[in-house]
Amino acid sequence: MQSPRVIGFLAARTLVDKPLSLVLLLLAVVAAVAFQVPNVANLAGYRAELFQQEIAAGYGHVRVRPRRGERIKGGPDQLNTIRRIPGVAAVEPLLILPGAVNHGTHFAVVGITGVNPAAQHRPYELAAGRELDAKDDHGILLGQRLARKMGVGLDDQVDMQVLLATRPRLVLDDQGVGHYPMVVRGLVGFANTDQAFVNRDFLATETGELGAASILLIHATDSSLELSRRIAADVERALPETTALAWFDDSRLIRSTVQAIGAVERIANGMSLVAVSIPVLALLYIDALARRRQISLLAAIGFRAREIFFIFLGKALMVGAVGVVLGAAVGYALVRYFVAYPIYDYEKFVIRPVLTASTFLFPMLLVFCTTVIAGSIPAWLAAKVDPSATLRRIE
Repeated sequence: MQSPRVIGFLAARTLVDKPLSLVLLLLAVVAAVAFQVPNVANLAGYRAELFQQEIAAGYGHVRVRPRRGERIKGGPDQLNTIRRIPGVAAVEPLLILPGAVNHGTHFAVVGITGVNPAAQHRPYELAAGRELDAKDDHGILLGQRLARKMGVGLDDQVDMQVLLATRPRLVLDDQGVGHYPMVVRGLVGFANTDQAFVNRDFLATETGELGAASILLIHATDSSLELSRRIAADVERALPETTALAWFDDSRLIRSTVQAIGAVERIANGMSLVAVSIPVLALLYIDALARRRQISLLAAIGFRAREIFFIFLGKALMVGAVGVVLGAAVGYALVRYFVAYPIYDYEKFVIRPVLTASTFLFPMLLVFCTTVIAGSIPAWLAAKVDPSATLRRIE
């Protein structure tokens, strides 16, 4: 029985005596890892930015709406009931009224959203300017695209009209519509790029319903879907007059995008498997055929079939180990490049790669295992060579 050192030496010797084949094998492995590392990092960055914009700086983990009517009217008592539910980190009410904003000849119909300026979580991400002040009844935040369309910037004045009541008999009353001069304090981006935000207490005072909310946004202690769905179920049991949905169930955008990211990850993994397995299998198979006489000589001097198998499998192990390390180094350089130059940057939605241990470990393990599995087939064929037939030149 041959020692592992002898088997390793023969594997390395037969690998380096054909430099062109070695280079092609390494290129296949390096390219696969170098492609997968930034791909995994960018997809993780896309998912993280989507969650940041749609959940952390958006509508939270759970969204609570009235089962009937337009508004939830429970006020502080309902908020305290929700806060006592396990897993709830914060709950914030929003008051959304139909309205319009105009500046000069420009006019836009928008939803006017009343927010709490002191809230820990706000349903937008500030792109420019400053936040609203808790006592500021004449400040407004506009979406970036809306501001461009209307030709306004920071500290410009706009006119805001708000439909304070939607019942027909009140719309006909002068008190049914509010007209207010507002000053643009800041600009918001991404999902709210066409929206307008003002102080919620100001809107509630104007409607005469201080405790009313159009929607309650619940932020959980973590972003797991299981926790969000459990909180939603607990809210509906505690407040049967409301409906509650977890972020995944409420937002078609998030649901579709998360599913699309998963599909892209599976396709990319499949491409890596094909890109590695075909050249490794083909090159090592050709090498095994070309070395049938050497294999027969090894068998004739006492090498067993499994030892010959491990010699050829050792070549795949060496190629895989060296290739994934070099590929990870190239992948790291590409990740650093995409950190400096994101692949997408628009309206505060910036996709930057997420650099974690799994960013490298998963692609390296995937490509290494594929290399070894692909190399085991030529190794098995080499071990099955009939030495007597080869040495007699029957083949």
